[in-house]
Amino acid sequence: MARKTEEKKLEGIYEKVGENPGKKAGFIARLLGLNRSEVTRSLPALDVKGLLVYEDDEGRLYPFNQGKSQNS
Repeated sequence: MARKTEEKKLEGIYEKVGENPGKKAGFIARLLGLNRSEVTRSLPALDVKGLLVYEDDEGRLYPFNQGKSQNS
C-alpha cells in the first residue's frame, strides 16, 4: 500500500511543478501539504519514473522541457 501512496505523492509533485514552473520546493510542498524536504528528496525518484524536473541554481523547479533557458 505504501508504494501507491509514494507514486501518488510523486505524481502530485510533478503535476504541481508543471502548474507552477519556476517555484521553489517550499512553495510546491505547501500546495501539497508536505515538508519541503519531502519534495527535494523526491526529485531523484521522479527522475527514475521518467518525470523529469529541472532545478536551477536558485532552487526553482521546472518540468524538464520548460527550463529557465527556454523561458528567458
